[in-house]
This record gives sequence, structure tokens and C-alpha cells, in this order.
Amino acid sequence: MGLDNFVNKAKNALNNSDDTIQRLKEEATDERIDQVADHIKKVTPDSVDAKVDALAEKAKEANN
Repeated sequence: MGLDNFVNKAKNALNNSDDTIQRLKEEATDERIDQVADHIKKVTPDSVDAKVDALAEKAKEANN
């Protein structure tokens, strides 16, 4: 890939970033965030559960 191709792809990505952010917000529902948090808590030590819950709450707030 030439440098011009790379620059054009980067420009397109930046121009489409608002669409990408909107799509991510639509996908990151509170229910999905909870599902991910539950999965993380299943595979990590219990000592990190509170931090996972706090991050999940922050993700939900940021998504509103």
C-alpha cells in the first residue's frame, strides 16, 4: 500500500468517525455492557469484581 492510499484511508476513517461512534453507542447497550462485565468477572479473580462493576457503570454513563 502506498503512502497516498494510507493517507486517504486515514482521512476516510476520520471523516466517518461520527458514524462509527454512533454505531458503537447503539451496540453498547446497558444490557451488553452488563453481559461483558459478568463474563469478565467469571474469568478474573473475585478481587477485581468491584472495579469491573465500577467500569461498567462508567461505560453506561458515557453511553447516554
